Amino acid sequence: MRILWGAEAMKYEQLLAKSVENPNNPPDAATLGGHTDRVVEAAAIFAEVLVSDMKQILGDGTEMLWATALLWAAWLHDLGKANDHFQRMIRERRFRQGVRHETLGLVVARDVLGKWLSIGWADYPGWFPGAVLASVAGHHLKFPDRKKRHGLQVRFLGSHTDVAALLATGQRRFGLSEPPPMSDLTFSLDSFDGVDARASAIRRAYDKDDLREHKLFVASMKATLLCADTAGSAIPEGKSLGAWLRARLSAALTREGLQDVVEKRLCGHSPRPFQEAVRRTHCATTLLTAGCGSGKTAAAYLWAADKAEGRRLFVCYPTTATASEGFLGYLQDPDFEAVLIHSRSRVDYRLLENMPAHTRSEIELRALNFEAVETWPIPAVVCTAHTVLGLLQNVRRGLYAWPAIARAAFVFDEVHAYSAKLFQHLLRFLEIFPSMPVLLMTATLPPDRRRALETVCEARGGIAEVQGPEERERAKRYTLKTATEEEALALAVHSVNAGGKVLWVCNTVARAVGVARMGNEEGLPVEPFHSRYRYRDRLARQCSIVHRFRTEAAGLLAVTTQVAEVSLDLSADVLVSELAPVPSLIQRLGRLNRRHDVPTAAKPALLLRPENAQPYAQKCDEGPFWENINAWLSQVVDGEPRSQRDLAQAFLQLPERIDGAGAGDFRCHWIEDPWLSESNKEPLMEPGYTIEVVREEDLNEGSLAELAIQMPFPRDVRWDLWDRRGRYLVAPVGTIQYDPFWGASYGRQEFNPWIV
Repeated sequence: MRILWGAEAMKYEQLLAKSVENPNNPPDAATLGGHTDRVVEAAAIFAEVLVSDMKQILGDGTEMLWATALLWAAWLHDLGKANDHFQRMIRERRFRQGVRHETLGLVVARDVLGKWLSIGWADYPGWFPGAVLASVAGHHLKFPDRKKRHGLQVRFLGSHTDVAALLATGQRRFGLSEPPPMSDLTFSLDSFDGVDARASAIRRAYDKDDLREHKLFVASMKATLLCADTAGSAIPEGKSLGAWLRARLSAALTREGLQDVVEKRLCGHSPRPFQEAVRRTHCATTLLTAGCGSGKTAAAYLWAADKAEGRRLFVCYPTTATASEGFLGYLQDPDFEAVLIHSRSRVDYRLLENMPAHTRSEIELRALNFEAVETWPIPAVVCTAHTVLGLLQNVRRGLYAWPAIARAAFVFDEVHAYSAKLFQHLLRFLEIFPSMPVLLMTATLPPDRRRALETVCEARGGIAEVQGPEERERAKRYTLKTATEEEALALAVHSVNAGGKVLWVCNTVARAVGVARMGNEEGLPVEPFHSRYRYRDRLARQCSIVHRFRTEAAGLLAVTTQVAEVSLDLSADVLVSELAPVPSLIQRLGRLNRRHDVPTAAKPALLLRPENAQPYAQKCDEGPFWENINAWLSQVVDGEPRSQRDLAQAFLQLPERIDGAGAGDFRCHWIEDPWLSESNKEPLMEPGYTIEVVREEDLNEGSLAELAIQMPFPRDVRWDLWDRRGRYLVAPVGTIQYDPFWGASYGRQEFNPWIV
């Protein structure tokens, strides 16, 4: 570090915190001092609104200390922007800085201002300075900075009057002594002894056990600081930041509003006993196990009427389709604001009929170009589970939702359908937030997942378990039989010609299309449905199937893949299904004979053994896969009518099955290391075998999101040279054959039926 005098600092009349059209006449909110003041104001409001929730979350009496530390971090967060690289970069778009401002700010705060700041920190615990500095370093999720940068040195513009004003602001707020005299300082950017090396040394100096014991304290500080920084940057100067934030962060649900949702759904009928039982549970964790069509979602909103009163509510589904269906079915016109959040929600609003109108808050945020914080003013959120659990991997949507997550109750539906990795993230969420009210809903939970839940929930006061309606669970609604494809086709033809609805579920797209074409050749009315459609056509296909099952008197053959398991609200007269993992089979059977609590007669389900176990198991692993299924079949396929309870109990008696639940073999970047602040480095899902592709022929037909097709990775070795548009791969003309009815396939040499 080399001391310079103020020549470099005087190049800039004002130090900027963000780019503006006219750097010589910036609005106050864009200057270093003005922006910092706004972020400190926003941080104070977040602390005020969240402090009672942080008392529950932290659970160790440090919530007031948390609020204080947040204000310290907000004051220091952009100190590092007072450097010649940053100031030049936001004035000259082509200039590239040699160090990030968070890294330089950490070094200046610790090595230059450390003695002065330490006097103000003397009355706080020894780990307090580390918590503040870790938040300063990590508020942009780019620390440590791993990007290769260029340059020999950077100048901290310490002699600038704006730096003096910034330090004076902290002096007044925190009762510090007179700030030390400051000069311009030159820091080396050498990889061995430069700024990055010094930041690493600071990290090692503070990386102690007492700070790691408070890693939730630090993680929640960083998330809140990120939100305060966003608010300070995005809310226009003409608006009162304090009034705007308080009004929106304070939005909460009422018991009456949530009960009204249930009353509208029940159409004047009283809640069922099991739904009332869910409402009355008092544990932090409630597990509702009930079959398809039993009324679990109505029970969830009754539960929320108690547990989410005065709070927020997140209703989390495993897929975008189930999230949209849940939103459309329950939140058409509630007495409170509600929002649908997932990666394709905008497309759903454009293409699905009867979607609720956008709320006043959504419209306002869109006008402000501030949609990233859509959960702040809206108390009820319907989303995919990734929206909430993404917080654990520093996914920005989850981080921006933190002020709402911190004061919410949560419903996680269809938890049996979560991948092993997503379920592990759910377990970690339950572990990190032991006091947050959570309702888990499932049709059949595998024993290993149940044990993992029980272990994690010991610290949450155990699990309150509720079973679905006894009369429905025990009603004999299925007669299971193994059959050949020829026998299944004959029954399908007979049933459809007699006016029945047949659902045929295959394990791969290739076989589903093949069966649908066979039905078409037999002269049957056919509806194919799988994952390999343009998204807008997939929505149309789904709506068509659901509509025809509900309204038409004529017979119909619907041929689908696994997408039927969680996204189609159907009640078939005949089910044909290829053999699959037992939980998947139970889900498929939930689409058979489901409309009545106690049907007048059981209906047939024909189970076919496919030519292989793909996509569930490779050829070398097929032995245990088939053994498990055959053991279940031996208990339920005997000519006797079966109930949902029969199917579930037979599954629970199978030999132990391990899917990785509870293994915890992933790094939770949000909380694992107070000094590690990186965005979304650990995916919430296992690596897949598909990629979102847009046909070049379709590029001018609409938005990329509605044109994207989920396809297997191309076999063409040159596919990595194809054009990309954001996250979408663009398939050259002629590569993908497409029909809105039948779906997509590569050319003969490309087609891979392995993937659904």
